[in-house]
Amino acid sequence: MGAPARILMTGSRSWANPEISSDALSATLALLNAPIMGSVLVHGAEPGADMVLAGEARKLGMSTEAHAGQWNQHTPACPDWDKANAVCRLAGNRRDAEMVHMGATICIAFPTHGYALAPGEDRAETSRGTWACAEASRKACIPTIVVWGKDLYPFGNEALAMLQRDAQLKRVSLGAQGQLSILNTWLPF
Repeated sequence: MGAPARILMTGSRSWANPEISSDALSATLALLNAPIMGSVLVHGAEPGADMVLAGEARKLGMSTEAHAGQWNQHTPACPDWDKANAVCRLAGNRRDAEMVHMGATICIAFPTHGYALAPGEDRAETSRGTWACAEASRKACIPTIVVWGKDLYPFGNEALAMLQRDAQLKRVSLGAQGQLSILNTWLPF
């Protein structure tokens, strides 16, 4: 067994699947060869994926570390157009940047929408913040995995190398986009 993991998660506020959440956490721990005890799930304390994953992590016996956004607090870096609002629209980005800056063993993302919006598509209730945090993690060289359906998709070269090693070790094949099923990752064969 390896060292405990610091798992940064990011996800949509409309994410509501505890079964896949629990399976993805277990698969991530298996992928890292990390013990449950001592491993921590870092999240943004928002409704949806953050709360679902935090609940599932506690059920597994993991610790959780919440970083709530300061939605009612503007900073000098906020643009003038935002300072007129009671709610700071950049608070989530600041919180996510802080979590990424603190470092993690891996980032797992739980979007409910694709990476890019179609021209004219409504931006409400999309996974923009999830993708922005995943992108920031990837740029910080934190291996980043996207949970989509029942598969783990690599988001960057570090994650692809990690999934390739796991697939080779277990003698399974990656999918056409480098994905590995949660089941193949989780089970020790």
